[in-house]
Amino acid sequence: MDGSDVKGSPAWWFEKLMQGFDARGPMQWHPLGLDQEPSALDTRKERLERLWAYYVGRAPLPQVASEYSEVFRVVMRKARSNYAPMTVNAMLNRMALTGVSTAIDNDAGGDDLAAEVAEVSNLSTTVQDLFAYVFTMSEAYGMVVPPKKGSAAKPMIVALDPRNAIGDVDPNNPHVLRALLVRTCDPMLEVETAVLFLPGSLQRAKRSLTGQPVDSLRWEWDGEPEKIVGIDHLGGIPGVRLDNANGLGEYEPHLDLLDRINDTTLQRIVVTWYQSFRQRGVIGDLEGDNDDPDAEPMTEDELKQIFSADPGSLWRVPKDVSFWESSQADLGPIINAKRDDVKEFAALTSTPLHLITPDAANQTAEGASLMREGLNHKIKDRRSRFDPKLKLLFRIAFAFAGQPDRGAKMKLQWGPLENNSLAERGSATAQTKGVLSMRRQLTEIWGMTPTEAEANITELTAERILATANAPQAPPAAQAEPDQGAVP
Repeated sequence: MDGSDVKGSPAWWFEKLMQGFDARGPMQWHPLGLDQEPSALDTRKERLERLWAYYVGRAPLPQVASEYSEVFRVVMRKARSNYAPMTVNAMLNRMALTGVSTAIDNDAGGDDLAAEVAEVSNLSTTVQDLFAYVFTMSEAYGMVVPPKKGSAAKPMIVALDPRNAIGDVDPNNPHVLRALLVRTCDPMLEVETAVLFLPGSLQRAKRSLTGQPVDSLRWEWDGEPEKIVGIDHLGGIPGVRLDNANGLGEYEPHLDLLDRINDTTLQRIVVTWYQSFRQRGVIGDLEGDNDDPDAEPMTEDELKQIFSADPGSLWRVPKDVSFWESSQADLGPIINAKRDDVKEFAALTSTPLHLITPDAANQTAEGASLMREGLNHKIKDRRSRFDPKLKLLFRIAFAFAGQPDRGAKMKLQWGPLENNSLAERGSATAQTKGVLSMRRQLTEIWGMTPTEAEANITELTAERILATANAPQAPPAAQAEPDQGAVP
C-alpha cells in the first residue's frame, strides 16, 4: 500500500496491524539443549484458531503411527472428548451484566440511557460472546457503533472476534488503543474489507477475493478518511481490548491434559474394538498318527472347513488336542485413568466437578463448597479486570449519544455469583433479617435484578396496603350503663 514507508501514517499502521495477524509470539522459555515445542512457533492466527478448535469440539486428533492414521481416522474422531468449553461455560454463567448506574441516574433500575443502549445492543448476549472470546482465546475486542447522523437511534455495542480484529494498546494508557483494525469478509460479493481506526478518524480498505491467490492480492483504500467526533477525551477510538489473566485462555495451560484424556479414550475404544474378536488357537497334532513322510500338511482351506464356526457345527479332532482362547482385557484401569484426568482438569481450572462428571453431584458438601469458592474467586478477579474496559465502552456510547458527562461516575451491576437452592435462599433471608435491607436481600440472595427487586418491593407494599384495607374492623367496645340506684 502506498505510503507504508512513512512511520505513523495510516498506510504504515495498516501494514503493521495486518502483519500482526500472522506474527509469531515472543520466544518461550524451554530447557537448555531441547528445541522449542511445535506450538511455541505458532503465529497469532494459528494459536487463536487452535484454541477456538478446542472450544467448538474440533481438537486435534489423537496421535498414532503414520501408517495407521488413515485406518484409524474415524476411530480417532470418535475419541475426542469436548471438556474444554466446560470451564468456559461455568464462568459465563456467573458473568451476567444486569445493568449500569451513573451519578445522574442511580435508582434501582439503573441508568435509563444505558438501558436503552443495552436494549439496542442485545447486551445480555453480546457480553456473553465477548467474555467467551476472552476466556477461550485470551483476548477480545468490544466496539461501539455510532448511529447515523441525524438519527434518533442509540449507539450499539458489539463484540469482535480476535481472529478478525487486532489492536495496539497505548503504552501510556493501557485502557485505550492507539490503533484498531477490523476485518470482514463478504463471500457473496467476494470482497474482503478492513476498517482502520486511528485517534479521531477511520479509513476503509478493500480487496477482491477472485482472480489471484488471496495472500498476493493488494489492498486499496476505499474512499476518503472519515472523522470520529465526540470521543477525543476517551482516546479517539471507539473500541477497547479485553485481556485475560496472564495473557492465556482459561484452558490453554492445560491443552496437554486435554490431549491425554483424548489419548486415553482412544486406547479404550481400540482395546474394546479388538476384544470383540477373540483369538483362538489349537494345541496338538491335528493330523493324528499319519506317519507317511510324503503326506502333505493340511492347507489353510482344509483347516477352515474343519473348524467352521457355523451354528450346529461339530469339530472332530485327534486325541490330546486342546483349544486356547484369548481372555477379555480389564478396562477398569483405563476408565479410572481417564476419570482421574478429568478430575485433575476440573481441579486445575476451578471448575465444579458436577458440571463435568454427573456422578460427582453426590460429593460432600464441604468439597462442593471449596470448589465453588475457587471458582468465585476467579470470577471476582475477571470482573475486576474487565470493569474499567466495560465502563470505557459505556462512556464512549454516552459520548456518541450526546451526553459525554453522563459516564463521569459509573458502577456496573453484576448478577449473582451462585444459584442457590430455594431452601438456602430462605435460610439466608431469615439469618440476614435486620442486617440487610429488603432490596439487598432480593438482589444478593434471591438473584433479582435491581429493576425486578424494585417492582417486587412495590408489589409487596401494595399487597400490605390492600390487606390492611380489607381487614375486618373490630366492633367498638360497649359502654357500661350507670347503676339505677347510684348517686350521680
